[in-house]
Amino acid sequence: MAWSNETYLIGEKVKIEGEKGFGVITRIDVVRGLVYVLFKRMREEAYPYPEAFEKGTLKAEVSPKK
Repeated sequence: MAWSNETYLIGEKVKIEGEKGFGVITRIDVVRGLVYVLFKRMREEAYPYPEAFEKGTLKAEVSPKK
């Protein structure tokens, strides 16, 4: 897999709207339009990419690259 502009988010903490704690981005599937977030106790959920960041559902601890 080639590195792209999206890969800098992998491994970063994110705050999820409606969740208590933080999650960690494990992978980004650009083809399907999904970003996967891993929570405590090994629970993983998929969110639409990039809509989840644009609408504020996911808030990354890192400022996005321009």
